[in-house]
Amino acid sequence: MSLKDLKERIVNEIPISAIVGNYITVTKKGNTALSICPFHDDHKPSMNVTDSRGRYKCFACEAGGNAIDFVINYKNLDFIEALKEICSNHGINFDDYNKQKAKPPKVLMAEKILTKSSQLYQRIAESGHYEEYTKFIKNRGLSKDIAKTYNLGYAPKDSKLTTYLSSIPDEKERDFALSVAKELGLIRVDKNDSKSHYDTFRDRIIFPIWDQYGQVVGYTSRAVFDYQKAKYMNSLESFIFKKKHILYGLHLAKSSIRSKDAVILVEGNMDQIALFNKGFTNSVGIQGIAMGDSSLVKLKALTKNIYLALDNDNPGWNAATRINTQCLESGITAKFIDLAPHKDPDDFLQAEGSIELQKRIDNAKAFIDVQIERAIPTKVPELLDAQLQILNKVFAILSPLKDALAATERAAQAAKTIGLKSEASQIISNYKDFLSGDQPPVQHFAPTPSEETEGLITESFHEEIPYEELQYLSGEMELVDSPSLSKIETTFLSEIIKHPECLTSDKIGELLDFVTSNEVQNYFTRLRELFYEIDESEFVAIVSNFTNNGTFSSELKEVIASALKNYRAISHDDKAISKIIFDVRKKLELTKLDIECDELSLKQKSCTTDEENNKLMSELLAKKQERAKVKALKYKTPGGK
Repeated sequence: MSLKDLKERIVNEIPISAIVGNYITVTKKGNTALSICPFHDDHKPSMNVTDSRGRYKCFACEAGGNAIDFVINYKNLDFIEALKEICSNHGINFDDYNKQKAKPPKVLMAEKILTKSSQLYQRIAESGHYEEYTKFIKNRGLSKDIAKTYNLGYAPKDSKLTTYLSSIPDEKERDFALSVAKELGLIRVDKNDSKSHYDTFRDRIIFPIWDQYGQVVGYTSRAVFDYQKAKYMNSLESFIFKKKHILYGLHLAKSSIRSKDAVILVEGNMDQIALFNKGFTNSVGIQGIAMGDSSLVKLKALTKNIYLALDNDNPGWNAATRINTQCLESGITAKFIDLAPHKDPDDFLQAEGSIELQKRIDNAKAFIDVQIERAIPTKVPELLDAQLQILNKVFAILSPLKDALAATERAAQAAKTIGLKSEASQIISNYKDFLSGDQPPVQHFAPTPSEETEGLITESFHEEIPYEELQYLSGEMELVDSPSLSKIETTFLSEIIKHPECLTSDKIGELLDFVTSNEVQNYFTRLRELFYEIDESEFVAIVSNFTNNGTFSSELKEVIASALKNYRAISHDDKAISKIIFDVRKKLELTKLDIECDELSLKQKSCTTDEENNKLMSELLAKKQERAKVKALKYKTPGGK
């Protein structure tokens, strides 16, 4: 039997008045029944429900259709959901008509483990034995009903999930369950005992993450103690959990999104929960700072009205920019909810309340218009080249719209705002030329964090700690600090690895003066200690092992791996080492001056007055002269200057 068979059974065998009567009052008159129409402001029965025809029809607002159509429209459900609801109300087994391909055993086991673990964490939380959970719920202003709706849980430190899985009587099933749980990132193997396991999430608030059908596919967890360095920890991406394809809370929000014909897109769990808790039930959260195309397809099936309410900081703005581009390319003009001066929807609601947020929603501008406003400075530069550069930034922002009227009109209006005198037709022609050529990257023009918000630890997903970037230390995962390395620091590391004999020289301090990264300085100190203890022939193997197994950033590890490929064991005397250090110092100095020249050139391009332009040209010339002097330096034997 198929869904087509089910549809025919419902339409042909169940009286439509019986189905409609589950939702509204129906008064029978012979073969016809009358009711107040729920699809318009009806005060007298205007809707006919005819069993013999299996149809309903309102002669006032023209609403009409069969029984399934009624449930779809009345409950704001999709076709499958409507079939399920009718089956539930009339004692029909939906699964008999919805035969699906059997899922692989590993997927079935994963779903079982995730469902059971969610129930376990929830029971532990509701036990009342863990003050940290109770305190968190109270401080967040969450009711017991909301906590239950979201299946919020608590993972204690004594590895309850591992204990539960290890208690499975059948050895084969137990080993399979432990293996799948490990692959899902829910448990880990004890490094001191390969046969022992422990829970990944310990002493943490647990937020289950569902797919669109309400199946748990992963978790986000939040630390409860100050010593826990990883504030947020997520499930490992796996065969069942793909972050970009998940919209948090979608299974709860679908009906509301349809009825309100709008969706509010936020960043992370707590913002979505906070909105839902305050009545904004048509909200969903992205996982991380990106949204997969499949997620946009899901939203488009529900509504074409998308409101972006991501965090009010640079990463949040950049994430919103990427999502807006996806929307524009898909034919949707997303709107921007301004949360200033607050950092996220949760903070906004706590400080301003629901009424003020609704005002912001009602007054929301198209995100693309806000982008253009931020691309055009308050004080437009006098130089024509600078004005044209701003216009090109506007063109880049408009480019996802191609040459649609919505783009060309905005281009012409922006040119006027900038102060350009060309006719609109010329601006539009230039915009089309821009589209046909190489397009520069879109400038995001993110808001500059204010003094009040700078440095705040937010609840947003762009600050959460990916599972793969964490290391277990002292029973808790520790975040590996991995700021981007500068070109100077990359050069320094490469040269030290290629010439490790420099590590024994007292002059090595001259090179360290160029390094500002704590990570690079710490790596250098540990490498120097290691170098005194190893044989030259073991250098590559030991340094490679030391680097890969250490808590260093992936960028540093890549630099070291590349430099080790160029390492050649060569013995050098003190004189040769001294010359190597001179050469490396010269290279670092030239790199530093190149960076400073590039920065001045960039500033020059964006200056707004001739006076400012001339000043920058003078500074740039001085730097280039200094660079020429450094480049001309020659090594002198000890005793020379």
